Order: sequence, then structure tokens, then C-alpha cells
Amino acid sequence: MGRDSAAQIDDRVLTPEPQRFEGARDAFGALARVLGSASVLVRAYRGGVPPARREAVMVAVSRSNACRGCSNVHHRWALRAGVSAEDLRSIGLGDLAALDVATRSAVVYATDRAARRFRSAADPQLTANARSRLGEAQLEQVDAVAGLIAFANLTMNTVTGALRTSRPQPRPTSAHPSFAKVWRILSSKAMSHEARRELLAGLEGTVVELGAGDGLNFRHYPSTVNRVVAIEPEPQLRSLAQQAARGLPVPTTVVDGAAEAIPGADDSYDAAVICLVLCTVPDQAQALAEIKRVLRPGGELRFYEHVAAGDRRRPIQRWLDTSGIWPRLGAGCHLSRDTLRAIRGAGFIIEEYCELESGLGRLSLPHIAGVARLPLSTP
Repeated sequence: MGRDSAAQIDDRVLTPEPQRFEGARDAFGALARVLGSASVLVRAYRGGVPPARREAVMVAVSRSNACRGCSNVHHRWALRAGVSAEDLRSIGLGDLAALDVATRSAVVYATDRAARRFRSAADPQLTANARSRLGEAQLEQVDAVAGLIAFANLTMNTVTGALRTSRPQPRPTSAHPSFAKVWRILSSKAMSHEARRELLAGLEGTVVELGAGDGLNFRHYPSTVNRVVAIEPEPQLRSLAQQAARGLPVPTTVVDGAAEAIPGADDSYDAAVICLVLCTVPDQAQALAEIKRVLRPGGELRFYEHVAAGDRRRPIQRWLDTSGIWPRLGAGCHLSRDTLRAIRGAGFIIEEYCELESGLGRLSLPHIAGVARLPLSTP
């Protein structure tokens, strides 16, 4: 099916930040709008809007407002209403060309209204397109459905945000200037450009890269990636990564942060990339839980990590780890972790992986490289 003027959701509404009420007046105004459209909502739920179309709108608006709870619930309800997993993935990417034209028009109109917080009319061209596809009555009902789910999104995000203020703050990031100087020399040898290109091939949508180092991965992201958010805690390496991010075809933003407390809302990203990161983080389980939190249902994890050896090197690796010698030299690196088991234990499904040796001659280490994925929905 060919594209039309409403084939994509405007990038401005695809925000990774959860939308919240600006205060009590904002919340009560939204509630009043929902109550005022009660009779229209009844008609929408009694067949005025086909269930699959209604749930597609709910999923799209929940995504635009970055509401994890509503996204998960309506993702499941959409599948039950007959929306295909592929169509839901397309909605998640903001590319709606595969949807039927009426549903496409409804989704684009609804997300535009949500982006305006229902304070102003939708774009005139989008409104005219939706009216011609849906008719006046169904357009009114779609508008009411969008208002209802937007109210639920902002209510949940506001409450969740308030509850999270009691959580421990992310630990301060540490500088490792000596390691950073050495890593500038070794990073291209620790993982070749060919290995990086192969690992990143086929990625789509919005990607978060953890422990980006000096940014050697950046040039290898395919054009199917819309945006990369790269997190690097080490100041010198972060500065190098920021330089590497300039002028790339794929927009790349480099920020400070830690894998155990990833900046960003729940369900913010389509994929996560980790290269030689899970060996270093103080708490693998917490880092993987954070990756799981920021990935959308069905999101990918691309990994390239060195792991514990299965031969006579393993006792030496354990001794180097427990003695503290290797972690001190390697900015917290550990040689003897069973990272593949940790990824599985975090709830990811390993789709494919390979085992390889990589490193400097006789100092090579066993590595794993592969793809893991979150289930489309959680029980």
C-alpha cells in the first residue's frame, strides 16, 4: 500500500520522556474534558469505532505520552482485538504505512491531538484527511478515545513519577583517566570494525547504547536507525564519543549516565546495544533490569561481551577478579562472569549468539556476540 500524507507519526510526538500533568488545574481540566465526552465514548465503545482501530489509537497515544503501564495493557488488548504484532511494531516505530488508511488517519490525528494536550485543534490537513476517511461521527469518537487514554497516561505517569522520588539517586559516575588513555589505543583491537558492523546490522528505530566508550560503534549504525542515545560515564571517553557523534547520518546524542540507572522513561527504546559493558558494571542484574525497563515489548538487545573461559584459564580469571587486581586495572572489569546466563535470567530470549576468541594474541579472551529480545508482552 502506498504512503500518503499521514503515513508517519510526526517525530515531535515520539518522545522518550513521560508526559505528566503540569499541576492540579491541568489534571482537573483533562478530567472535565473526559467527563464531557462521556456520551461520545459510549458510542465509540458500542461499535462506533472498530475495536482494532480503537486499540491502535490507544497504543499510539500511550507511546507518544511514554506511559509504560498503559502501553503494556493496550498492547495486549490490541492483539486480542485483531491488531497484528507487525502492525503494533509499525506503530511503535512511528511508521504507519502498513495500516489500513482509515486506522492510519485515526492514529495520526489522535497523536497530533495528544501532542497538543487537547488545548488546540489538530493540524488542519490531518483533520481533513481523518474526516474524509472516518466521517464526522467516527472522528468525534476517535477524538474522545484519544482524550480518555491521554488522561489515563498522564495520570499514571504523574503518580508513578511522584512515587519514584523516594528511590535512591543514581550513584555518581567515576573517572578512570589512566584506563581512558589506554582504551583509546586498545578499543579498535578489542572489537574490530567488522565485528561492530555485523553486530549492529538490521537495527531499527530508536537505540540506546550503554558504555559507548570513545564512540567507535557510531559510524556503523544502519540508516534504519532513527536516533541513537549513547551513555558513557567516563568523562574523557565521553568527550571522545561526543566528537565521534558529530556529523553522522544517524543522529547521535552522547550523555553521562550509568547502566544501573539509565536516563530515560520506561519503554523508550526499540533496541539496546552493549559492547564490553556487562563485564564492568558493579551489578549485572540491576543493569539488565534497567535495560529491560527502557526497552519496549519485543525490544532487542545486541551484545558483545567477554565471558568466563571454560578451560584452564578460568581459575586464573577468578583469582584476578577476587584479588582485585584486574578490576583495578580495567576500571571495574571482571573476567569470570557468566554473562549469557545473566541475560537469560533477566527475562530476555536469546535469539542467536556465537562464541569467539578475541584480543591480543595469547592474551585473547572468550567472547559472546548475539541478539536477545524481550517478549512482546509479559504475563
